[in-house]
Parts: sequence; structure tokens; C-alpha cells
Amino acid sequence: MAANLGFKPYLISDATATFGRTGDKGKYYSPEEIHEINLVSLNHEFATVMDTATLMGIIESVI
Repeated sequence: MAANLGFKPYLISDATATFGRTGDKGKYYSPEEIHEINLVSLNHEFATVMDTATLMGIIESVI
């Protein structure tokens, strides 16, 4: 939603984490699966997803 208000939000993928979960049908989803699925869902829709190294490269190129 921040992008709809004119902001350019970034989500730093390696600065976030989650836990494994069991779905309503009893299937277990690992933390890695949930993390990746959520990053994919958010990327270019609500934020630009990148890792710390990419962000640092952008920052260093500006200063």
C-alpha cells in the first residue's frame, strides 16, 4: 500500500524470517517455503525485494 501513496518501499529478504506452519489440510510448510512464497507475493506488488548486499551496493553507488 505504501507504493500507492507514492513511497518506494524495499523489503530486505535476508533481514526477515518466519516459522514453519501446518496448513488447514495438515500439510507442513517449512520456514524456507513460507519465506520464499511471501517474498514472491510481495515483490513488485507492495515492495521491491532485495538482499542486504544488493541494498548496500545501491547505497554505495549513491554516496
